[in-house]
Amino acid sequence: MKKSILSVMVALTLSSTGVAIAAPIQNQASPTAIAATTKSGYGAGSQIKLSGAVNVRDLGGYRTKSGLKVKPNMLIRSAKLNTLTKHDQQVLTKQHHLAVDVDLRTPAEMKAAPDVKMSGVTYVADPVVSNKESQSNDKIFDKNGEQAMIDYYNYFVDSTQGRAAYKKLFHELLTVPKGKAVLWHCSAGKDRAGFGTALVLTALGVDKDTIYKDFLLSNKYRKQTNDAALAALKKKGASKTELKSNYYGLIVEKQYLDEAYKAANKHYGSMNGFLHKGLGLTSSDINKLRAKYLEK
Repeated sequence: MKKSILSVMVALTLSSTGVAIAAPIQNQASPTAIAATTKSGYGAGSQIKLSGAVNVRDLGGYRTKSGLKVKPNMLIRSAKLNTLTKHDQQVLTKQHHLAVDVDLRTPAEMKAAPDVKMSGVTYVADPVVSNKESQSNDKIFDKNGEQAMIDYYNYFVDSTQGRAAYKKLFHELLTVPKGKAVLWHCSAGKDRAGFGTALVLTALGVDKDTIYKDFLLSNKYRKQTNDAALAALKKKGASKTELKSNYYGLIVEKQYLDEAYKAANKHYGSMNGFLHKGLGLTSSDINKLRAKYLEK
């Protein structure tokens, strides 16, 4: 995550203040969860409510273009897991059968806020962005937060490290024991984890509209946290420029994911082409994923 955003991360741990965010979130679909109840009692797109983590979601219940449904308790996206309570851990391991925790953050982020070690869960360090690249992106972010976020999503597709990281995520999905869940996360659970989720849902055959709706739900589930962060910055005397820049770093916008799709289309023909040519997934891999994670 960018340096400027990291400066906000302390504020992200504050409780909600109810203060409105600095600007309206533009170009996004309705954040309403898609109504499909899973066996775990959650609806597709609904949040798994934990005390020590936000924006945690089971992808179970999403429908594919062929009419199949993503199985519950197997695919989980999340924000950072450094403050999980014992009860949170039980929810993830007992109710959602978590077996693998894939950490997509930079090495510096991992060191600063290490994940809670959960019994029976394998931790996989899988940085999408290097410390060096993150620092390089700081310079752009300090001048234009919106442009920096757009560039960030281009990097996910164009960089060797980004492709290697997402390839490793799929390796974990393909090799985790049957009936066990994989969780992937970054710091806020919206960008690196968000794009990873778009890739997983694409591989499973979920339509693009649903993928975007899931992506934009981060604005709903992070609203209180984001409001508190911006309010704290404003209280400390942040300028309008700083507030605007950090605002773009705290939210997701349709144009962010659009950039990743554009890069995939340009270099690989489509997002499916990126899965095959960029990440090296075979048709057999895709079939195994669908057999493993989809049901009627």
